[in-house]
Amino acid sequence: MSQVPPTPPTDDPMGDCPSTAICRGEAPGSYSGNGPYGSRSYTLSRFQTPGGATVYYPSNAEPPYSGLVFTPPYTGTQAMFRAWGPFFASHGIVLVTMDTSTTVDTVDQRASQQKRVLDVLKQENTRSGSPLRGKLDTSRLGAVGWSMGGGATWINSAEYNGLKTAMSLAGHNMTAIDLDSKGGNTRVPTLLFNGALDLTMLGGLGQSIGVYNAIPRGIPKVIYEVASAGHFDWGSPTAANRSVAGIALAFHKTFLDGDTRWVSYIKRPSSDVATWRTENLPQ
Repeated sequence: MSQVPPTPPTDDPMGDCPSTAICRGEAPGSYSGNGPYGSRSYTLSRFQTPGGATVYYPSNAEPPYSGLVFTPPYTGTQAMFRAWGPFFASHGIVLVTMDTSTTVDTVDQRASQQKRVLDVLKQENTRSGSPLRGKLDTSRLGAVGWSMGGGATWINSAEYNGLKTAMSLAGHNMTAIDLDSKGGNTRVPTLLFNGALDLTMLGGLGQSIGVYNAIPRGIPKVIYEVASAGHFDWGSPTAANRSVAGIALAFHKTFLDGDTRWVSYIKRPSSDVATWRTENLPQ
């Protein structure tokens, strides 16, 4: 595990930050633990979002911030994956964990609700009293989802206007109605995690590799099937293994924040790999 300083440095130690990117003092690398920034959180109610949500944000990083919305699996709630919030926030990226209207909502319903929470996150940049007022770059939003939430994310990778990234964890589309869940109309860089021990329709049976294969030519994409992981090993950045955290962070630093200095850390782990494929990553 690479170590990071406990407080953020005041300049960019690597140089050559792309002029259009969000870059700060954290040196590009492979990080499986929390980063140099503190994190705070606040809640959004059911009056604001379909099922309530929690916003995790950096407490002492220089804005603007990009943002992610994480959608839960079937029967799941945001408590199952809350560890992803402080991880991304401590590396300078806002992450919203959301609940759905009911825990048994369909993939298509989850996609619609994820869209609504992405819209709400944008509105936090202008809402009076929001801790994020004036601190978000609303042009840099991404979608994340686990299982049925992953299927919802695949739909929104085709349908949500302005989305920058999509990341699925053991994604499921077998019960989805919307054909955009199949990957053929995906418009954004997509990172797919799956477990080789996930052998059921929950997230197995080739659903993630099918989406990866269907993503159109020219779209950056990565699939990592963890040899030792099953369907329920995605509740934290390191639950499946420590490489997942480093790859997820490097992917979003590269494509969400636009800091392509991180792209070399989107790399095949040295072990615990059943499948590793990439296409169209920046050189």
